[in-house]
Amino acid sequence: MAHISEAVDRIAGQLGLTADEIDKRKRFLEFSEQDIALLRDLRSLLGEQKDGFSTAFYEHLFNFPELQTLLPDPTTIGRLRQSQAAYFDRLTAGDYGPAYVHDRLRVGVVHQKIGLGPKWYIGAYRKYLSEIMRRLWPLLSARPDRFLDTCDAVLKIVCLDMVLALDTYFAADQQLVLQQRDYLEQIIAGMPAGLVVVDSAGLIRSVNATMLAVLELDDDAHVRGRPIGELVPDPGLLSGIAAVKDNAGPVDNLLVTLGCPDCAERKLEVNIRLTAQGGENLLLLIATDVTPRLRAAMRLRESEEHFRLIFTQAGLGIAYSSASGKLMRVNPKLCEILGYPESELLSRRFHDFTYHEDLESSAALAARLVSGEIREFNKEKRYVHKDGHPVWVNVTVSAIVDSEGKNRYLAVIEDISARKQAEEDLVRVANFDRLTRLPNRNLMQEKLAAAIVRAEDTGRRTAVVLIDLDRFRKINDSLGHDIGDQVLLEVARRLTDMLPGSAALGRLGEDEFVIIAEFDSREEVDALVSRIIDGLRAPLHLPACEVFPSVSVGVSLYPDDGRDSGSLLKNADTAMHRAKQAGGGIHRYYTADMNARALDNLKLEAALRRALERDEFVLHYQPQVCMPSGRLAGVEALIRWQPAGQRMVSPAEFIPIAEDTGLIAPIGAWILRAACRQYQSWLAAGLDVARIHVNLSARQFRQHDLVSQVRQALQETGCPPGALGLEITESMVMDNPDGAVRVMHELSAMGIHLAIDDFGTGYSSLSYLKRFPINCLKIDRSFVRDIAADNDDAMIVSAVVALARSLKLEVVAEGVEERGQAEFLRDQGCGIMQGYFFSRPLPADQLRSFVEEAASA
Repeated sequence: MAHISEAVDRIAGQLGLTADEIDKRKRFLEFSEQDIALLRDLRSLLGEQKDGFSTAFYEHLFNFPELQTLLPDPTTIGRLRQSQAAYFDRLTAGDYGPAYVHDRLRVGVVHQKIGLGPKWYIGAYRKYLSEIMRRLWPLLSARPDRFLDTCDAVLKIVCLDMVLALDTYFAADQQLVLQQRDYLEQIIAGMPAGLVVVDSAGLIRSVNATMLAVLELDDDAHVRGRPIGELVPDPGLLSGIAAVKDNAGPVDNLLVTLGCPDCAERKLEVNIRLTAQGGENLLLLIATDVTPRLRAAMRLRESEEHFRLIFTQAGLGIAYSSASGKLMRVNPKLCEILGYPESELLSRRFHDFTYHEDLESSAALAARLVSGEIREFNKEKRYVHKDGHPVWVNVTVSAIVDSEGKNRYLAVIEDISARKQAEEDLVRVANFDRLTRLPNRNLMQEKLAAAIVRAEDTGRRTAVVLIDLDRFRKINDSLGHDIGDQVLLEVARRLTDMLPGSAALGRLGEDEFVIIAEFDSREEVDALVSRIIDGLRAPLHLPACEVFPSVSVGVSLYPDDGRDSGSLLKNADTAMHRAKQAGGGIHRYYTADMNARALDNLKLEAALRRALERDEFVLHYQPQVCMPSGRLAGVEALIRWQPAGQRMVSPAEFIPIAEDTGLIAPIGAWILRAACRQYQSWLAAGLDVARIHVNLSARQFRQHDLVSQVRQALQETGCPPGALGLEITESMVMDNPDGAVRVMHELSAMGIHLAIDDFGTGYSSLSYLKRFPINCLKIDRSFVRDIAADNDDAMIVSAVVALARSLKLEVVAEGVEERGQAEFLRDQGCGIMQGYFFSRPLPADQLRSFVEEAASA
């Protein structure tokens, strides 16, 4: 067995039974190779008789009752007979190395464990040797010398065996004694009570760990040998010790005071016993620190007084009741919470003023408390005030036992009405929109998650319809946030009226609403979306004005477009933005490729942010030609993006992203500086391009420091102000006409040429147009494209040219790509044209040849 082998190894180490030590013992026994040979011969001589002398050996053992208990049954005896026969084989095998030694040590350990004492052990060896010699003599009687030598060899190896086994036996016995001593010392050291051993002279012999802790000492080294009166200078203790010495009887429950100048006083309860050891009388002082118990008793008395004060003066309601719930004692605060005088409450039970909806759950908890299943419970519930209104309270009820052993119940009641009201307010703030009172994003996500679970159970489908007001920011900016709020409230009201019965409506953000609706067919969703778009298109009659709202709608469907609320909302938002990009006022269903396009746009945005740092933008210049002379009237600077090692990116791809992200402002500032720098470079090279025109973005035009930016670009590059033309769209100036007039006057005062770009596509007021200090109107390419075939476009162009002539403004037609368009415009009196019919936008280094050709023409 593993534990016996471990014990053998441990004892062998303690005894120092190394190979050298075993060899030394063999030499002392004069154990030689000749002896080994004789033992091997003995094996061949007596091998067939080993069972016989094993039988005689055990018959001898059975003569002694003390040994019979070690041989309880035939199975054990049979196993031991086999072991005895195996021992003879090992004894005469001639191999007496480590394995043999280990086996002999193991025998010693086993015999010690089963209690086979040395007297029986040595006697058994004697019987074994006698049996061997008795049986050997008839075989070697003719050779007495050989007989004696063989007996001597057997005696030597048996003596080696006996010494090994006995050494092990005694070592194992000693270990057991040490273990028992250690065990006893551990018990004493771990006693919860302190123990001091004192001799008859009153000197300390030892102190256990618990007592050291009580005395706040690290060890007992410096107190051993000192009088007990120095360690515990209490007269009562010394008297008790004297009484035990005189009467030889115990002293119990002696209260001893332990104190020092630098520590708090402690009380010990000491029992004194007289014992004897080695003929000497010793005193055992067993001490228990009762300071906590005494302090607890004092605190109990204090707490009873505190309870009385707290009960009457507490800011919480407190009630003391019987098992039936009848109130036996109540404090003033509970009377205040419930509105009853004390006399009326003492005739009632808790359930008499529990709110009816809380009766069942409260009764169940009370039953568990009375049955002993629980010792305490806490519950938020409602009581009914004497005037009839519910009062939210937090009730903690604890079971206690009174002095007569009866079960009583202490209830502590906190009025939490104000907190509950605050929680309701927080829930409303956290889950509902402040303006429209509709569910907000958080609550709608929960509703959508619940709708998904419901759809999985019922097999129906769920639509997420995201609605965004078009141009709502313009309403806020131009009409004010109060009007904007009125618009949102009216939109929320109309959407509520349009909702199907089971649908949910919420507001996600400033101008975003969402509808969650279950449906069976796509036609139901189509009908809902059409109803929304048409219903919101009707004018809103507000006190200050009339607003004609338009919405962009994105739709995602469960489970087709996502299986969780986050995916469905994100995909509906993506679809809504596609509807908005298509012009607004329409709806789009989500498709998988929308996300791919969105990812492409994100990558493009990231690259666009680095393009300015990497100097990847270039300007191309499209000539503006005077008709019919063909001379150069100026150039329009058009930005191009040339990422390193990649294809050139069209402005149509990156300008919308730049506008959405706000990057258009720094890009616009770069265009302004680069165009001025290029004009000055041409001027220095003797190239006359008349004027260079730069488009301003809406964001750039709204910047408060636009005039400063323009002035700084002119100063840094040396470009003459009269050589710079700035093009501004109708919609930009009409967003804030008064502010636009001020900025344009400042720019005009600097000598800068101003043009209204894309004229005819917006809603310019002629009265404002007269106020703007502009020099030029540019006819949008959408009117030029079909002037040869579309009478309406032709009439618009003619009207714009006439208007410009009447206002003494230049007029420029852009997008001229065919001769017929150019001839029509010339005939209408349009003096300047621009487009691919004359030239595509050119890099700066290619413009010289065009200018020279135009000059020669």
